[in-house]
Amino acid sequence: MMSSQISPRLSKSRFVAGLQCVKRLYLECYQRDLADPIDPSQQAVFDSGNAVGELARQRFPGGRLIEEQYFEHSQAVESTRKILTDASVPALFEAAFTFERIRTRVDVLRRSGQEAFDLVEVKSGAKVKAEHIPDVAIQLHVLEGMGIIVRRAYLMHINTDYVYQGGPYELEQLFSLQDVTDDAQAFMSEVMPSRLVKMWEVLHGEEEPAIETGPHCMTPYQCPFYGYCHQEATEHPVEELPRVSSKVLDELKDSGIGDIRGIPSDFPGLTPTQQRVRDSVAAEQPFISSDLASRLREVRFPVSFLDFETFNPALPAYVGTRPYQVIPFQWSLHVRDSSGQLSHESFLNEDSEDPRRAFVTSLLDTVPPHGTIVVYSGYEQAIMQQLAVTLPEFAERLLALCGRTFDLLKLVRENYYHPMFHGSYSIKSVLPALVPEMGYGDLEIQHGSMAA
Repeated sequence: MMSSQISPRLSKSRFVAGLQCVKRLYLECYQRDLADPIDPSQQAVFDSGNAVGELARQRFPGGRLIEEQYFEHSQAVESTRKILTDASVPALFEAAFTFERIRTRVDVLRRSGQEAFDLVEVKSGAKVKAEHIPDVAIQLHVLEGMGIIVRRAYLMHINTDYVYQGGPYELEQLFSLQDVTDDAQAFMSEVMPSRLVKMWEVLHGEEEPAIETGPHCMTPYQCPFYGYCHQEATEHPVEELPRVSSKVLDELKDSGIGDIRGIPSDFPGLTPTQQRVRDSVAAEQPFISSDLASRLREVRFPVSFLDFETFNPALPAYVGTRPYQVIPFQWSLHVRDSSGQLSHESFLNEDSEDPRRAFVTSLLDTVPPHGTIVVYSGYEQAIMQQLAVTLPEFAERLLALCGRTFDLLKLVRENYYHPMFHGSYSIKSVLPALVPEMGYGDLEIQHGSMAA
């Protein structure tokens, strides 16, 4: 749809999108259907954020919610105007405002004295991040433009030191308020004016801006139009080089090199791992280290292939746990003996009780007492170490399991590379390259949050 057919507007989310990339802003406004589909793990994050936002309102007793939906902005603005005149209401939730074609909904607008307010932006994260400041700044811009006196601006986030004691959450301890007034005002005066000019220019344009893909596509988060913008990308873009620096990327692109296969073999600045990837892709052959066979001979039968699934809720679910504390709830164990016989056992917590004790006891009862325990990354070992602290009566046995682990990810990263990895050593990339008949999508659960 051409921009001339629509009177463009900005919102808080569109402004933040435009800071990442003005092409993303254009697509958000006019071609939202080109966005990548939201996968279950992303939806779980969104749902968690919504739950945190709703709970945060309880920290401001007596507040009133502007109930109109986001697509009912005009009605929400009118409801906000009416409630603002009622001095008996100490706070408004989702207050709606429009200034110079910029729309915003404020998480919490708290009265501060007779005629002024505090702005509170709620985040489900554990700390204030740099990318949160523009979010607050655009709201300040709109509120001040509408004549609202804002004394202070705060970011309210989860306090990960809070330990849940059961019953209702202690909201004063669960949430932390951090004053970001000075940072938001500085952004509003020093950065925002020029950015707004550029955004309006783009939104009034007839065509989407021609912006090359690059590191900004993943910073601070992956752009929802990543798939669209990369659909015609080269097969092995230079961004696939593991942990490549922006300096090296700039040098390559300044030399007109966009594909790994175009990198000269003597190009300076590549790390040994990056050089290995370059050589493998250029030769269209896997890299196999001479040490691989000897490393594999370290494995002893019976071989136990162990995998954990966990979740880390923003709002602690069990007594004695903290926000975002990792909780294991499922394990899967395949055991291959020296004759080649393969067996499988598993555990899945299916009730609302804290699963950790049952998780540990069932695991210790099932894992063979001898042989190598193969894991993919050090994650399982880290979880067992945490459980050894939480449940000290099992510490000796859990730590003994840790001592038998063999990290397959480390083995692959140091000794093997396949062009189909496309720069990633995640199981999602490695599995279809090594076992083409079985992809990551064939697994019943690809991410713990999907099950939790």
